[in-house]
Amino acid sequence: MSIKNVIENYQKIYELPELLYEEQVSGDFFDLYKKKHHFVIISIYNSDKDILLIRDFNKAIGWELPGGFINDNENFEEAVNRITLNETGLEIDELFPVAIVKNVFRYSNKKIIHSGMAFMALSRGSIKNYPQNFQKSFVSNVPEKVAYQNRKILEIIRKRLNSQVHNPPFEEIDSIKSKNFPFLYPLHRYFIKPIGNLSSRKIKREIFALIDGRPKTILDASCGESSMINELYDKYKPEICIGNDISWKAITLMKNKNPAIFFTNHNVLNLPYKLKFDLVIFKNTLHHIEKESQKEVLDNLKRITKQLIIVDVEDPQHSTLRSKLWNDYYVYLLDDQGDSFLNFDEFKRLINSEEKGVSGSVVKIGIISTIKGKYFYASIKS
Repeated sequence: MSIKNVIENYQKIYELPELLYEEQVSGDFFDLYKKKHHFVIISIYNSDKDILLIRDFNKAIGWELPGGFINDNENFEEAVNRITLNETGLEIDELFPVAIVKNVFRYSNKKIIHSGMAFMALSRGSIKNYPQNFQKSFVSNVPEKVAYQNRKILEIIRKRLNSQVHNPPFEEIDSIKSKNFPFLYPLHRYFIKPIGNLSSRKIKREIFALIDGRPKTILDASCGESSMINELYDKYKPEICIGNDISWKAITLMKNKNPAIFFTNHNVLNLPYKLKFDLVIFKNTLHHIEKESQKEVLDNLKRITKQLIIVDVEDPQHSTLRSKLWNDYYVYLLDDQGDSFLNFDEFKRLINSEEKGVSGSVVKIGIISTIKGKYFYASIKS
């Protein structure tokens, strides 16, 4: 998929504003910038919602947001993570796009157009040391002198941050980044996971049996490292197919990611999509949501889809011994954080309360028995 088509799809998914900037430039500048035409700009904020700005005093353009060009065979998200790490030394979470940016540079009677995306992301870790001619600062207010379209981007970011209600679940993100995970992961992947895959295949068959028609737009709201998003794309060839997860690390562990699939890094409590999907799948994640927020999550997912399929494991402490042992393995060895389990009756009450007052909806609810325990499911169509 060309970058132009990717930007068009971003517009469909998020309804992003478009920022246009034009400037007469020198011949040297023109020759340098005509080699690459697509870029990213990253507005990095901290837990206090201050935004990182950098100033190179060898240049007279003022304060800048980190950014750079997209390399060949690299997507936007990969470019953002690479550039952020290289320029700042920071890791980021909750990455999402906020604007489409077009820069028109003119020299003599020639012009070049650079198209890119502006993103915002929460920073983790410590910022690297810069040379003496650089100054870096997390700021709450926009400085007077800001380069290019960064002021407009910062205004959009500030509005987003002021309206943000839920903080990221750091314990969920950090569990997969924990220092023990690299050593445990081979054992999990090559010995334990193949056994668990017997359950996964059974659950996948049930999900595919529930899907209505041939969806043209699909979102797996918490895809993790599962290959199911690839299988959904292979079967239905949707126009837009998105795999989302709160952990970018989990996404990077997925094997054979299809380049036609978008991968996003959003908290399900803060999903920014504007597109109404034909199908949204929400699996193995409900027990990671605090019980007082579970209905809110389902309400939000219901609003962005025509069919919502929910799958989650039954409370292992009130299920079979085998289910409890599987849960203990994930909790104590892999540092899994989810503990807001429901039994089947609680799940049915949650679904029924979520559907109350929604006319014309169809609900299918059931249980899948697997080697790892019982899973319940619901399909909601509007």
